[in-house]
Amino acid sequence: MGVVGAGMLVPIAGPTALVAKSAPSVFNELPGDLQTVAPAEESQILDSSGAVIAHFYDKQRIVVPSANISDVMKKAIIAIEDKRFYEHNGVDATGIARAFVTNLGDSGRQGASTITQQYVRNSLAERGYLEGDADQVSAATEQTTERKLREIKYALALEKTQSKDEILTGYLNIAPFGPITYGVEAASQRYFSKSASELNYLESALLAGLVQSPVQYDPLVHPDAAKERRNTVLAAMLEQNVITQEEYDKGIDTTIDSMLHPTVSSEGCSGAESSKAYFCDYVLAQFLEDPTFGETRTERERMLKTQGITIRTTMDPTMQNAAFSSLTHTIPVGDASGLNDALVSLDPRSGRVLAMAQNTTYGIESGETMSNYSADGNFQVGSTFKVFTLLEWFKEGHSAYETVGSNNTFYGNGSFKCGGRAIYTDGYQVNDLAGKTGTMNVVRATGQSVNQAFVNMASRVDFCAIFDTAYNMGITEDGEVPSPFPANILGSVSSSPLQMASVFGAIANSGQQCTPQSIESVTDRDENVLKEFSADCKEVISADVANKTAALLTASAGQYYTSTRLGDGRPFAAKSGTTDGHANTWLTGFTPSVVTSAWVGHGANSSQEVGSVTINGKYYGEIYGETFVGQNIWAPYMTQILAGTPVENVSSANIGSSTSRSNPTPAPTSSN
Repeated sequence: MGVVGAGMLVPIAGPTALVAKSAPSVFNELPGDLQTVAPAEESQILDSSGAVIAHFYDKQRIVVPSANISDVMKKAIIAIEDKRFYEHNGVDATGIARAFVTNLGDSGRQGASTITQQYVRNSLAERGYLEGDADQVSAATEQTTERKLREIKYALALEKTQSKDEILTGYLNIAPFGPITYGVEAASQRYFSKSASELNYLESALLAGLVQSPVQYDPLVHPDAAKERRNTVLAAMLEQNVITQEEYDKGIDTTIDSMLHPTVSSEGCSGAESSKAYFCDYVLAQFLEDPTFGETRTERERMLKTQGITIRTTMDPTMQNAAFSSLTHTIPVGDASGLNDALVSLDPRSGRVLAMAQNTTYGIESGETMSNYSADGNFQVGSTFKVFTLLEWFKEGHSAYETVGSNNTFYGNGSFKCGGRAIYTDGYQVNDLAGKTGTMNVVRATGQSVNQAFVNMASRVDFCAIFDTAYNMGITEDGEVPSPFPANILGSVSSSPLQMASVFGAIANSGQQCTPQSIESVTDRDENVLKEFSADCKEVISADVANKTAALLTASAGQYYTSTRLGDGRPFAAKSGTTDGHANTWLTGFTPSVVTSAWVGHGANSSQEVGSVTINGKYYGEIYGETFVGQNIWAPYMTQILAGTPVENVSSANIGSSTSRSNPTPAPTSSN
């Protein structure tokens, strides 16, 4: 039996005789070769520039080619694990004999596995792990004669099909180097914050020593044990002329602490920067909902944790940083006010999510939250809902300069019609701030967000159609069409900043609403494309209605938003919103290339009123959408991200003639 017979199956009575007797049958039952398995590898989420946002793994591993592993690292692992690696054909007969003799004496157990055998063992266990087969994992690691013989045969077969460098590279990619760290690249990044290609002899010795017992010798937890083991490796390297006596002497005097430059971060979105964690959370949710990546959520999670996929996203890192900065500059994380703010930006022409942030820390500890206010928040939208009345107004052929509003602000039963027929509603008294009574044109009514004027407009169009349009654009009440109540015209309905951005994005995009998407593509570990995402857009309103609404929102903001202004005098369309008690304040608006929705309130209790409050050291008796959210968050952010880009006109649609208005426009007030 060649090497096997000479090295292990020696004719000695006792237990070894049983080994010799059983060997032929075991070998006959085994396949003649071993198909090595691609090991579990961490997956990554990247921003649009290619920078890593987060890592996902059960086993922290980054597979690299031979060229990306330093030569001294290869020599170090050979020195301590298998010094005759280049001489044997998968099984070291000398090593087996030595281990056998040692194990008969009092010196304790000694292994005899070559690097090839260890590679086989790790590969078999890895295959069992990837297939979710615990029995297969156990069979690969059990201390039995059958397992050892199977390992030997596979090692002999493997050496016939792979080069020594392929086997060594495979081993260094699959071997354990820490409690959850596998492979030399992940280990190098974890302990030294560098690539395995940059490892020096001392770092290589430390890592080579870990594979024998990754937990016991973990340098971050057991530095003394790690040093002792490292020095053992250095001695082996000196003996085999891998290093000089001078390098050895210098090495053993070096402390573990002085060597380490660890990068220790959590797995998943918890390991992302807090400023990007909520975007990461949104990407993760979209990935796990997509059947492209597995029939069940469990299969998709397993792919993410083991298959080394790369998820390239739509996040613009410059815009993301600007969003977080604008939010936290206005309301710092953990501000004494207890207020939260959130912001999301989309490309209205594609639905690509460009930025998504909020002023909280992502996590489960005290003072942290994993709730994504931008994507999953459910906050009353206030007067931003008035855009749906505007859409129906233009749809039915009205002008922006018609006279609307009334001194009579009570609407009794039968005041509103659906499909041409009066509907039943309870009597409704419209409330407004001072100075918003009487008649006016729609531009002023929108710019000053006059409640009574919008209720008057709603009474002059198909009332139910307003809510149908909202529903068609994604604004719902528990998944249904919002109830056609007069109060809901003014924004009692709840939604998220993401959905409001999508609504305004459709107005910016000539009536085409594009489904928000955060993923550009998903590729496997070999860069084969698993899925490439494209814009998913549909017409939800006519281009004529959308463009007129965009033109009106531009005109009203330009005339009446005295606090919200963009740099370079850039035009924009926007609508603010403030709910009862100032509990939720909004500013949602757009230029042709970017739509942004910003919100302020209490994320965990959105009905909590906001008043007489100190925010970031400044006292506010009350806050409003335009004068607080628009001025402090939305406008600074939009100005920053659009700086240096061409100034674009929003819409040139004809919304009527200002000369036809029946009353002069009063001076602007800041009560939006």
